[in-house]
Amino acid sequence: MNLIIGGSSGLGNSLANCFAEDGKTIIVSRRNAKNTKENIVHIRLDINTDNLDCLYDKIKKNELSNIFFTVGLIDWKNDDIFLDTKKFEEIFQTNFLSIKKIISELIKTGKLNSNCLICFCSSASTILPRHRQITYCAAKSALNSFYKSLRAYLYIYGYKYRVANLILGYMNTEMNKNINLPFKKKNPEIIAKQLFKKRKTLEGIHYFPKYWLLIKLIVNFLPEKILFKMIKTLNL
Repeated sequence: MNLIIGGSSGLGNSLANCFAEDGKTIIVSRRNAKNTKENIVHIRLDINTDNLDCLYDKIKKNELSNIFFTVGLIDWKNDDIFLDTKKFEEIFQTNFLSIKKIISELIKTGKLNSNCLICFCSSASTILPRHRQITYCAAKSALNSFYKSLRAYLYIYGYKYRVANLILGYMNTEMNKNINLPFKKKNPEIIAKQLFKKRKTLEGIHYFPKYWLLIKLIVNFLPEKILFKMIKTLNL
């Protein structure tokens, strides 16, 4: 059995379709549940407020083979250093704290099979210093750090789960709709097909598209003030 947290649209929805078209059963959490393809089981789940009882009802005695956390929340207009506390908490909780809570509980309750894939979705926006979308980037940076800690914990304590972290560039999704971005938006269906194909061996950090790894390497060698000027000039 397989699970996607955050499958309303975008990458999560595209991944769900890949599993369903291959005849695999996939549980997809979303705030507004609706059934589509035969093998897709939708559950209403607000990860910030709901417990996991509805998920356990669907899993029952089965074990999970793949878990993808494709959930995300961003405020393109207001997320700067003056963002109000309530909105800050919602963005940070959605992009990190609730993800940590869910995976910790699933491991603790033994709902994963021995070779289960745990796949997080981070963001290429964590590569650059940010003067906008500050909370979103802070949450994704926390997720990056948690990914490393989880990998270390599982190895040291003898777990065989595979953990992957996707550093995703800009995608053509509802979250980025009508937003002018400095790089071309990637089709989530293309990334979903690549992930589905690699799911049995996937682990470690992966950049989509791969040029973000090159950008990261360049950024690491740039003096801070030059980097700030570049961000201002390019309106990143």
